[in-house]
Amino acid sequence: MSTTIMGVVTKGVVVPNSPLPEGAQVEISLRPNRPEVPPELQEEFDGWERAGAGTVELIERLAEEIETHDKR
Repeated sequence: MSTTIMGVVTKGVVVPNSPLPEGAQVEISLRPNRPEVPPELQEEFDGWERAGAGTVELIERLAEEIETHDKR
């Protein structure tokens, strides 16, 4: 059976939020830096990201068209 005990790293040392029993064997796994996001909110973020990428492509294409037009 495993028990999860949260903690923080301070000056390179893991400091648990609660005391550990003497001789306990531990395994440290790092959580992702960014917080968990609900799927529906992640979908919205992804949509905004796709829209932003499309906007950059549109601006680049328009800049090329203007440059071509100015050369004529």
